[in-house]
This record gives sequence, C-alpha cells and structure tokens, in this order.
Amino acid sequence: MRKIAALPGGALVAGAAAGLLIDNIPRVPAILLLVASPAAALYTWRTARPRALAAAVVAAFLLGGALLANVAWQRAWRPPLRAAFEALARDERAEAAREGRRLPDDDEAFAIVEGILRADASPAESGVSLSLDVEKGVRPLFLARGGIVVTVAGTLAAREIDAWRAGRRVRLPVQLRRPSRYLDPGVPDNERALARRGTTLVGSVKSGALVEVTARGSPWREAISGARAFARRAITDAVGPWSARSAAIVAAIVIGDRAGLDADVQRRLQEAGTYHVIAISGGNIAILAGLLIGAFRFAGHLGRAAMIGSIAALVAYADLVGNGASVDRATLMAVVYFGARVFDHRTAPLNALAVVAALLVLADPLAVADPAFVLTVGATVAILVVVPVVTTINAEPAEPAEPVNTRISARSARSALSVVRDAAVSMLAASVATEALLFPIGALIFSRITFAGLVLNFLAIPLMAVAQIAGMAVVPVATASRTAASLVGAVAHLGAAGLVRSADLVSLAPMLTYRIAPPPWIAVGAYYAAGAMWWTLWRRRVEIAGSGETTRARRLRYAAAAVAGTAALWILADPRAIAASRGDGRLHVTALDVGQGDAIFVVFPAGSTMLVDAGGAAGSSFDVGDRVVAPVIRAAGHRRLDVLALTHGDPDHIGGAPSILREFRPREVWEGIPVPRFAPLTALRMAAQAQGARWANVYAADHVALDGVDVVARHPRRAGWERQKVRNDDSIVLELRWRDVSVVLAGDAGVAAEREMAPSFVPARLRVVKIGHHGSLTSSGADFVHALKPSVAIVSAGRSNHFGHPVPEVLERYRSAGAEVFRTDRDGAVTVDSDGYSLDVRTFSGRAGSTTSFHEVTKIHEGAKP
Repeated sequence: MRKIAALPGGALVAGAAAGLLIDNIPRVPAILLLVASPAAALYTWRTARPRALAAAVVAAFLLGGALLANVAWQRAWRPPLRAAFEALARDERAEAAREGRRLPDDDEAFAIVEGILRADASPAESGVSLSLDVEKGVRPLFLARGGIVVTVAGTLAAREIDAWRAGRRVRLPVQLRRPSRYLDPGVPDNERALARRGTTLVGSVKSGALVEVTARGSPWREAISGARAFARRAITDAVGPWSARSAAIVAAIVIGDRAGLDADVQRRLQEAGTYHVIAISGGNIAILAGLLIGAFRFAGHLGRAAMIGSIAALVAYADLVGNGASVDRATLMAVVYFGARVFDHRTAPLNALAVVAALLVLADPLAVADPAFVLTVGATVAILVVVPVVTTINAEPAEPAEPVNTRISARSARSALSVVRDAAVSMLAASVATEALLFPIGALIFSRITFAGLVLNFLAIPLMAVAQIAGMAVVPVATASRTAASLVGAVAHLGAAGLVRSADLVSLAPMLTYRIAPPPWIAVGAYYAAGAMWWTLWRRRVEIAGSGETTRARRLRYAAAAVAGTAALWILADPRAIAASRGDGRLHVTALDVGQGDAIFVVFPAGSTMLVDAGGAAGSSFDVGDRVVAPVIRAAGHRRLDVLALTHGDPDHIGGAPSILREFRPREVWEGIPVPRFAPLTALRMAAQAQGARWANVYAADHVALDGVDVVARHPRRAGWERQKVRNDDSIVLELRWRDVSVVLAGDAGVAAEREMAPSFVPARLRVVKIGHHGSLTSSGADFVHALKPSVAIVSAGRSNHFGHPVPEVLERYRSAGAEVFRTDRDGAVTVDSDGYSLDVRTFSGRAGSTTSFHEVTKIHEGAKP
C-alpha cells in the first residue's frame, strides 16, 4: 500500500497515451463508463473487495486520461486560429482565381496578428525566431486563438531582438502557412509534433521594423526577462573569451538558452548519449536543490522555512529559464518532494513520481507524447526501482565484535574508500538500469542505439555539475568584478569543454552507437513485459533467499529472461536488415518527398543500394539528410549504401549528403564534372575518402551492372575546360535498364543537355522518368519527352515552392506522351516496383497504378494455353 498512488497515476498516464493513439473515442459510451467506474469503486470498497476496487479505480483513471488526451488533441490540431486561417486562405484563393493568378497548392494567407510572446526571441539562420500565442487579428482572424512560430527576416531583426522578450505583447504582419511536412515512410510527422507543443502555424515577417511591441509584460515577467538577459550577457562576457562554444553550452545548462549551440556539438552529444546533460531537466534541478539544501544546512536552518524557501527559489528559477516542459517536470518533482517535507509527510519515492506524472498529465494531457516526458519518467522509475536494491545487496556486512578503538580506526580508514565505492556502484547501477529500461524507447523514438552513456555518464554528469555551478556563480560575481567573473568563467569553460571532449569516445569506438529502424511494437512490448516479470521474480528470490525458490518460479524467471533477451536482440540487431540485404528479386525506385530538392533511393534485385542525390535546401539548419532521407533508408532495412550518386552540386541535391556519408558509409560516391573551387563538394570528397569510399567522376557512356541491372550514364560528356561553378547542364543523368524496363533519372539537366543526350536512349517497352529540374520550363523539352515516351513520370518539387514548380506546360507534355504523372508535393514519396516486365506504382498518400509490358502480357497468355 506504500505505493498505492502508482495505480491511479499509472492508469491516468496510460489512458492519456491511449487517447492519443485512438483518433475518435466514442464519447457517450466512454462518459457513461467513466461515470459508472466511481460507483463501482464505492461498491467494491464497501463490500471489501480490494482487487475489484483496484480494477474500478484503474478503469476510472484510464478512461479519464483517454478522454482528456483525446479532447486536448482535437483542440490542439484544430484551434480557432487554424480554422480562421483556412477561411482566409480560401478567400485569397478565390480572389486569385478571379484575377487569373495561380497560387501554390498549400494554403497561405497574409494577416496582421497580435499576441503574447511565449519565449524570448532567439537567433535563427534566416533571421530571428518568435514564438507567440495569438489572441486576435484582422478579420476573419478576430479572436482566433492559437500558437504560431514566426521568422523575422532582415538585418534590423538582430538589432531589435532584445526588445522581443517573453510576456510582451506584439503586433505584426505575417505570411502564415502550414508547417513543413515530409510524406515519406519512416519520417515523423513534424506538423503533428508541433501541434502537440501548441504551434499550429508558422510564418514569416519581412522586416524587424514591422514588429511592434504594443505592451510590456507584467512587472514580474519584465524582471525575469531582464534577469535572463543579464545572465546571458554575463555568461557571454565571462566564458565567451575562453571559448564561444563553451559559452553556448554553459548558457544552455544554466538558463536553458540553446540558440548558440552549433549542430556539431548537438550531434556529438546525441551520439554519445549525453545530450540530456545540456538540456535543463532533472539533473540540473537536482543540483540546484542540493545547493539550496546545503546552503540552508550550513546556515543551520533546515526546517519548514528552508523547504518553503527552496520551493520559492526553484519556481523562480524555472520561470527564469523559460518554463519549458522538461523544466516544469523536474521542478514539479522537486516541489512535491519539498512540499512533503514541509508537512513532514514520508512516502515511497514511486508514490511521489506517480503523483507528479498524474499532475503533469492533468495539466497537459498531450505531455505523454513528448519524448522527454517518457524518458524522464522512465529514467526516474529505473533509478528508484533498481538503485535501492543494488545498494542493499552491496551493503557491507555487519562488523564482527572487536575492541571499540580498533573498530573506530578501521572504520575511519575505510570511510573514504567506501563513500567513493558506494557512489560509483550507485551511479553504475543507475546508468545500467536507465539504459536497460530506455534503450527500446530510444530505438523507437530516435532510431538510435547507444552504449557510450554507460561510461560517459561518469564523466558527463560531474562535468555538467562543474559547468552549471560555475556558470550560475558567474552571474552574481559579474555584478561585483569582471575579473573575478572571468576566473569563474574559466572553470565553467573547463567543465563545458570537458563535456564535449568526453563525447570523443564515440569516434574512438563507433560501434558504441548506431542508428536503426524503429523496432516493431511487439518486440518492445515483449521486452518490457518479460523484463518486468523477470525483475519481479528475481526480487522475490532475493527476498526469500533463506527459504529457497520454487522450481516453477525458477522456470518462469528463466523463461522471462529468455524472452526479454530475445526481444532485446531483435531490437539491437533488427533481422529485417538481413532480409533487406539479400533483396527480393525486384527493382525498387523511390522518389522521396524532400521538399524542393531531389533524392531517389534505389534497391536492386539482390539487395544492392544506390541513393541518387540527398536533398537539402540552401541556408537551412534543418538537416534533410538526417531527418528525412536517412529514416527512409532505415525503414527499408538498409544500414549501408553501395553507391551515392551526386548529380551536381546544387544545395537542394547535396545538402543532406554529409549525414548520409556519416551514417551509411557508401562504398562509392559518384560525381559528374568536377568543380575544384566549389567547397561543399570538396568537403564531401574529403569526408568520403576519409571513410575509405571510392570517389569517381562519371561521364556519358560509363556503365556498371548492379544485380543484373545495367546502370548507364547518359550525361555529362567530359569537360574541355575547368568549371568555376556548379551548372545544371553538367548534371549526371542515369538510366537503369533491366529487361523491358528503363528508369531515367534526369537530375537538373536543361533542354540543351537533353538535346545532346536524346539520341543515346534506345526504345523501352516500359519507361519511368524522374522529370528534370523539378518540372521547370528549362527542362523537359517536347522533343526529349517524345523521344523517351514514358509510361510513368515523377516530379520532385517542394510544397508551396515559390518557383512555380512544376509548371503546367511540362506536366501536360508528359501526359500527352501517355505518361501517368506523380508529384512528391501532392503524393508524397513515390515508389516504383518492377520485376523487369511490369511496373507497380504506389505513393505515400495512397495513389497506386500498374502497367504491364506487351512482352509480359504475351507470356501470360501463352502460359494459359492448354
């Protein structure tokens, strides 16, 4: 009964998770059951039926959580602002139609909105990012509430950034649109993830001069914003001279400002499994709570006043760092603990965790879909369940009877060593327990397996503590002396720099971390169910060691261990990868939805793989290679590429290539005409060669056979002069020929290049064409389209791109030639499967088509003859 809160708390969390998985819960039956559950609980309590009472309580909280989450999701997905935006977009589209103008497929709308900033403005690569809760705007957005994230462009935005602080009311003209989304297998839905965090639309403002601060925040909000700005400046001034990177890390640890972190640091810490230490969460709040308790104990005041003062300090600190979800969770846990101490209430730690989790879900039912919530609760459960047991087992046996002086001397001699040993054992137990409990979740959510954290936590956590304590000390010291602040900043720099350097273990032992496709739910479920059974039986065995374990219990424990071990191996090794590496005897060509760019993934009949281009927009911090292209390859079961072909050096074709090189280590990388002075391609070549890949220049008539499929280069010809810049007309154009099927991948080659290579194509019964240059008028000349006579044409273009791709004239040319046209901006990823005699086309959105060659039809009819 000491852990009784875990029952309703766990049921509430589980119910909220179920409410998000089920789109539409039948409201009337659910409400009737919800009303009946308390009555059933009361009846079972009065009739003294504890198990039935527990079932009724669980049912009530389960249903309540499901309804809460379901309603919260409906409101988050379609808030009033979203409906008003769609109405405004329809009006603009109707007006454009009357004027003969063509608008992008995706809705966009211009509006003047007014709202309150949810956080301080933060620098972004393309300007300054503002997050605000819209409260009103011009009709039809009047009183249309919802969250938006806006990018303010122009040089003036950087100068005005300090004026855009959390809590202030702003008015701005913004071009609104739906968030970016990529319709590919294995790629998370970014739009839904943003909606769960309260952002339904994104937008852009042309200049910082257009953003008007109409009202300041409350005195408390202004004071907190001022303190945050001062802390940011103090850290920059004290730590920045030692290292700008360290200053960014210390700012992230101390005040939660991660705007200055470069992508390389974040990637290295994620791979090492220690990224959690620079995100303000349980560890940071625990250190601050420990400092507060230590200060009160040193002052000799460790009573209720100390607990109340600690609560006030933690709440103020949470407000200072921006009240992020992870901060709120950790602060609430500490507040519940200190609050219990105020009333001298002692309870099991799991009880306190269950209460905190339930309160968090009640405050925000969508929190259960936040990976940080799952990881925080899971890690805390692992530590609270495992560490006490390990500590008890590891405890020293009672000392034998000896003279008092001898015992005191021996105890003194062993005390320091015992403290160090016990701390190391506890940390190791916590680290192992956390990794064992959370690695399936990490594989499921982040597609990453890492064992480096088991070792690095021994370094990362102390180094984070040094960086945090010194970083927090910098702020008050800076008010007294810049020199002293600089000395304290040096200590913070050492902690931050050591934290980053500790991640180098991954580069020395790369097998400690790797990426996998999300495992099947059945494997994850089997792992947790069997693991829980094994732990329960093992603990019972330890507790009844004196009386022995029954044979049946031992067999159950061994069986549970075997099931959990098998499920763990399935998650770690992923047998699907073995099957994928052997192929299925068919050719698979997938044009990915990478926005305004190109990426075509090819799987050959015996399992060989080729990626043609890797997407990636210019000037974007969003890594298309890592977040869009790589998940598709993983979902197909492949962990390595045989060939990466880069048609040419435009950013929308090679921007995602660095991530692909790091993860999939292609055996060969193909480039067309070299451009020696183009830095991005030079960097890619050096990275590929450092990994042992063969870098090859490919020209017209070069060919290679992969699993019986002839891969022929139709363009470009060898250059007669050194290229000074990347050109579309230098694109590699590849043709895959297998039996009756031809697949042409045209890159960005223009009409002149098409005219040059057209005679090299021979007729094919079935032909698929990836349309050149995203359907631009600069490609797909009428003669070229007529010469190819494609059955299927695929255009890769960005949703609502402002180039007007694909143009209607090009699409009509292909349709007139007899081709069925598919578009990644509407259909999502387009996959063509072939046995060499037929084509089966399917898209992410559900469109499908099938074409069979005359040769195959003849074979079928011949086989049907008697």
